[in-house]
Amino acid sequence: MHFEENTLEVLRALGLTHYGARAYYALTALGPSGAAALAEETGIPRSKIYEVLGRLVREGWATATDTRPLRYRPRDPREVLAARRESITAKVDGASRELSGMFDRAVEREPPNAWMVRGEENIVARVSDLMRRAREEVLFLGALYLPGELDALDRLVPEARKRGVKVRALVREGIATDRGEIILARRLAGLTPEVKVMYTPVIKFVIADQREIMIMFSLVTGEVADLTNALAIWMPRTEVAALMRSNFMLMWNSERLGLE
Repeated sequence: MHFEENTLEVLRALGLTHYGARAYYALTALGPSGAAALAEETGIPRSKIYEVLGRLVREGWATATDTRPLRYRPRDPREVLAARRESITAKVDGASRELSGMFDRAVEREPPNAWMVRGEENIVARVSDLMRRAREEVLFLGALYLPGELDALDRLVPEARKRGVKVRALVREGIATDRGEIILARRLAGLTPEVKVMYTPVIKFVIADQREIMIMFSLVTGEVADLTNALAIWMPRTEVAALMRSNFMLMWNSERLGLE
């Protein structure tokens, strides 16, 4: 007997086993049949055919006569499949409601993907961590640097470049702070050749490997940055980092490499 595989697949999806699907398919094609004939037509081993047919009867796919030998009759596939479809639809709807409720509750309590970093020591530690974990590139955009951070970069940038990490900076020549003037461009140019000077805002973006980003802020009064109250936001979000990198590269490609 030829079996239509698509139909067998549907029967299996509705809960029948491999042999059960073949047995029910054969019954609907042959009509009332005995176990021996069904085993021959379906290729189901004779040692298993009674077990397969008994399960079809128990699950409502077929009925058995009281005669000897037993003969099996398929139930109307329109009725059986409609009942199975309704049952599956009800189960799917119930599962959808349960899972949707859990999903919505999880989203509501999902922790934020941005963390506030306060204090020079903590900000320097976060920048240092980004530098140590970078494998491809670290991009610096902006003019807000802490003295301790620059001291750390004196060591971390050469180490990163030895690992093959590309380090680029778009930066001002220098910045006025509550602690005095800080030279930026020339100091960074001593660490990496890829430094470009432009009039950047008194903030800073650090983008690492297109997978995380840190944004640093401080209070600015008359172009003087208050480093005492500097804070940063760290986001390990690839989509945010990738978007900011695209902006960095747009500015990078529009500026001339090197210092005046």
